[in-house]
Parts: sequence; C-alpha cells; structure tokens
Amino acid sequence: MFKKYVLNIMTLFLVAAAMGQSNVPYSTLIKNIGTEGVYVHYNSNLLFTGEYLHFKLYALSNKNQSLSQASKIAYLELLDQEGERKMIQKVELMDGMGQGDIFVPTNLNSGYYTLVAYTTHMKNWPNKIFYTDDVVVLNPYTNDQAVFWESEETDSLVNVSETLNKNIKESGNKDLELTLDKSQYGKREKVQLTVEAKSRIYGTYSVSVRKRSEEFGYGNRTSPEDYLRKYSEVDLNQAENNYLPELRGEIVSGSLSSDSGLETADKLVVFTLPGEEYEFRMVPTDSDGKFMFSLDSDNLDSESIFQVWGDNRNQYSINIDNIPQLNLRRNLSKNFVLKRGMKEFIEERSTHNQIENAYFHSKPDTVKLNNDFIPIYGNNFMEYKLDEYTRFPTFKETLVEIVDNAWIASDGDEQKIFVRDFEATNMDVGYNPLVIVDGIVLQDHGDLINYSVKNIETITLARNQYVVGGQIFQGVFDVNTFDADFADNYQKIYLNKIQLLRPKPQKKYFKQKYSDENFGTVPDFRHQLLWEPNFNIEETTTTLEFYTSDVDGEFEIEVEGFTSQMQPIKVVKHFKVQ
Repeated sequence: MFKKYVLNIMTLFLVAAAMGQSNVPYSTLIKNIGTEGVYVHYNSNLLFTGEYLHFKLYALSNKNQSLSQASKIAYLELLDQEGERKMIQKVELMDGMGQGDIFVPTNLNSGYYTLVAYTTHMKNWPNKIFYTDDVVVLNPYTNDQAVFWESEETDSLVNVSETLNKNIKESGNKDLELTLDKSQYGKREKVQLTVEAKSRIYGTYSVSVRKRSEEFGYGNRTSPEDYLRKYSEVDLNQAENNYLPELRGEIVSGSLSSDSGLETADKLVVFTLPGEEYEFRMVPTDSDGKFMFSLDSDNLDSESIFQVWGDNRNQYSINIDNIPQLNLRRNLSKNFVLKRGMKEFIEERSTHNQIENAYFHSKPDTVKLNNDFIPIYGNNFMEYKLDEYTRFPTFKETLVEIVDNAWIASDGDEQKIFVRDFEATNMDVGYNPLVIVDGIVLQDHGDLINYSVKNIETITLARNQYVVGGQIFQGVFDVNTFDADFADNYQKIYLNKIQLLRPKPQKKYFKQKYSDENFGTVPDFRHQLLWEPNFNIEETTTTLEFYTSDVDGEFEIEVEGFTSQMQPIKVVKHFKVQ
C-alpha cells in the first residue's frame, strides 16, 4: 500500500467557513476574535519628496487588552485630498507589530495627504476605526506650491506654522523617563540616552530622533492616547461581516475566466513564487470559478506564476483580486502656509537630502533574511549535484547514468518523466510525478527533457506519494538551475505571470558611528539621526547610543508604543546640536 503524504494547502479554518464548509456562523467567528485596531508611530508629518517616511505599526485587541495576535497582515496607504490612493504597502505583523518605510517619490505633487493604516479584519467595522493622520508633502523640485499659499479659504483653519508648532514641548510619562548625558552636543558627537522604566512596562517600542523646527512643521501627530480613545469607542456589534481576517498570512484570491465558455468550477489553480526558496500552492475553484488561499511565506517576492492544471489550460485566464479602494476622504483640519522666510530652510533641507541620497550606498540598510526554507517534500529526498558526476550531453542520458529511480517514457504522444515509489517493483507506477524547475510547476515534461542539461545544478528526487489539492503525484522531481532563472525564459500561453502586492522584508536600519580618531570623509547631513523600530525594554534601565550629524539645530527624541496590557506610551525629549 502506498504511503501518502498529504500537503495541507488550505488549512485556514475561516476560509473554509466562508466557503460553506463549516456550520459555525461567520458572524460568530468575527465576534469571537473581537475588534482590532492599528496605531502608527511614524517619523514626520511634513516630508519632502526624496525622503523616507519610517513607520512602526501596533495592532491592538480591545477584547484581550493587549497587542493583537489575530491578523498577520496590515496595510498602510497614502491618500490624496480626493481620497485617491497614491501609495500602498502590505506589512507583515509579528506578535502584533510591523515595520517598514515609504520612499516619497520625486514625482509626487506638493499637497495634503492622509496616512491610513488598517487590517482586513478592521474592514468589518465602519472606517472610523482606521488609523488616520494628516501629512504634508512638499516637492521642492517644482514651482507648483499654490496649495500652500495663504488664501481666504484657509482663514478658518489653524495656521500650524504660527500656532501649533510653538506648543510642541517635551512630554513625559510617569512610567518611563528619558535622560541624556548632555543637553547640547557638537557635530558628529555620540549621544547616550538612558531609558528608565519606573514600573514593569517591559516590551518593544519604537524610537525616532529627528530635527525639529518651530517655524517649519505641521503640528502634532495623532498620539497613542488619541487613537486608543477612538478605537475603544467602536461597537463590536456594528460588524458588517464581509471580510476574512488574515489569520495565517496573506489571503490571495481571484477567479477563472474563459473566452471559450469553458466551465470554471472545480478547476485546479497552481500558484508558484519561483526561485531557490520557492512557494507552491494548488487550490480548487468553487462553483463560481473563484479561488482563495492563505500565503504564509518567508519568500516575499512579488513575481508570481499562476496556471490552470489539466486539459484545455490554454483557454483560461486567471484574474487576481485587487485590494479595494478605501473611498476615504477627510476634511482638512489644519493648514500649512509657505512663507518667504522658509526659502532658505527648504533649500538647505533639499540640498541635504540630495547629498544623503547620493551617498546612500555608503550607509546601507540591511534586510533581515530567513533561511528556514523547507521544500514541499520535507527532508525525505535524494539530491544529485551534477557537477559531482561525469557530465552527459543530454537530459535523457543524465537520468539513465546518474539519477536512480527516475526515467523517461512515452505517455500517449508525450514524453513523460516518471519516479519509482519505494514499494514499486516495476515501471508501472500509476501516477505522474510533480515536476518543478526553479519553483515552476511543469505540466509539459518535454520542456525539461529538451532543456540544456549544462544549466542544471541539482536534481532532487522525493519518491513518496503526495496528494496536493486533491491531485495524486507519484513523487517529486525537483530541478534547480545554476542561476535560478528558468522562469525568465519559460514562455507558455497558459502561464499567467502576475505581480502581487507583497510585504517588504524587514530592515535593520543603518546606524552611523564615529570614532574619536576618524570622523570619515563621507558627508553626513542626516536630519533623521535614528530610527529604531524595535527598541526592547527588558530591564529597569536601558541605554541607547547614536551620533549627531553635520546638521545643527534642535532635535527631538520620541519613544512610542504600547505595553503588553495595551497601555499607551509616548515620551518626548529635546536636545541641541551646535
């Protein structure tokens, strides 16, 4: 009897419930999870094009009074005054927190924008639950700044450059205190910050150190206390119950269509993220030709390949659902006015940005990599590194001379690859293997049989029987090329190459360091001296060090976040650089 290893591709219980495979009412499941909120700590609400908006997300659970462990994906968007989406990022949440950055492109117009953050689960309630805040973007490379000229229409709005900025002061917290070793520093000097936790508020917070200006700013941003107050007012019973929470990772959904009028129900859709650490799914369509699966993968590539499995695959198209527009439009609550006295400041800051961007490669951020890739067949396989054997000119000869328990035979009019099961004693194995090349599932085995074997680095053979999406495969025949570029040149009518919106890998942000002996020759015009999204407070006293730049003026330290009991924390401290 064959031993079968079943790959559980769609294990998300809520997805099953939504597709009618559970007797538990969906509204009950939603309410059992409870409401969810997202707070954003970000570095500045007045940004120049060519700068980065750094952010840290905190997902909140009102039911548990803690950081939310429900959603694994959040969304951050930048909307213009008409509510039109200008930028969107998908953010991976781990232990209720996520991080990232947005580069403000130089083709973005000067104007007022809205920063919005939410999870899909939050869409089950009115959008007042979303995190929203006003942001000003100034494009210094264009002459069109009319939106910021003073006019009669702005008279009723707060002039932040004259009013709000003068009220930005240091703020403390009874549970957290910031202490500096000095109140004034020189250029390129080390700053030592001591953070004292006066009560047990241990956890992970975010820290921003940035130049501030009373004359050039956009007032206060939404605070953790402000957002928590708004979020706590949301009524659980107002849930609209239309959206699946992304409990196990990203939810990818779409539908089949056929110009030939072929049936789209009960078809198998194959999804892959090609590459060395590929990701693979095979999911059925429902009665309406729709499909859905959960994607929890360390492979964050956006280039995906979809195909329909089986006959007539050339006659289908695959359409992936886009993230719906929010239709969120806010009334402007405060005004930013450009004045002649700001010209020098704008020119200086834009010059500093250009210099910093020019030397970006000298101050690189690093990406946190995860090397825990496990192929779909686990650890039960035989790998053949072809360079360890005598090379043969053709793929067929390579299988005969090097690879045991695999062969090529005719199957009707086609040449097929076969893999022998552990218990088989003859060539009649009954099922085809799952053939994969650089992460692409091949339905036409001849494309590999006729492929140049000199490009192949390894052939991996898994001989057990596998069930994927209800399809039985006798073994897995997995091929890796030297450059992992098979997908780049593989063209088939039925292959749908689709760019997906994916989370970006987490970064470890560059921290400038200087020694007393060597200040270096690279210019340093950082206005953002430090962005640390994962500042761990695990003891009563924690220290943090960073260096000033060649920019003088007043700087602001912000420490923000939430305790494990969802207590909001925000502490602000100032210092000067001369």
